[in-house]
Amino acid sequence: MNATYTRTGEALLAGAGYSLPLQQGCDFRLDHKANNGWQITVLSPRAYAWVHKELFSPLGQCLSDSVQVDILGADQFLKDACAFGFRTEFVRRSGRDIY
Repeated sequence: MNATYTRTGEALLAGAGYSLPLQQGCDFRLDHKANNGWQITVLSPRAYAWVHKELFSPLGQCLSDSVQVDILGADQFLKDACAFGFRTEFVRRSGRDIY
């Protein structure tokens, strides 16, 4: 089933406790977590290769498919990913956006 959700519809579903379907074609997902933290999750093989080569090469062997960052790290990551042509799904309480 393919459905297009409005921001209001997504907020109502999230408020009711329903999980929303993930966006297709995104390379990363940026989720807001507790204590002002953000979680970046790698969704595509192309993005995985870029993250491990360009951003985390010294630590590449130690990282999983997600990274916890603060707001400044999330902002810089969005800018870098966008500059390289990656699509990021930004998830927050009021809905989802694609950058």
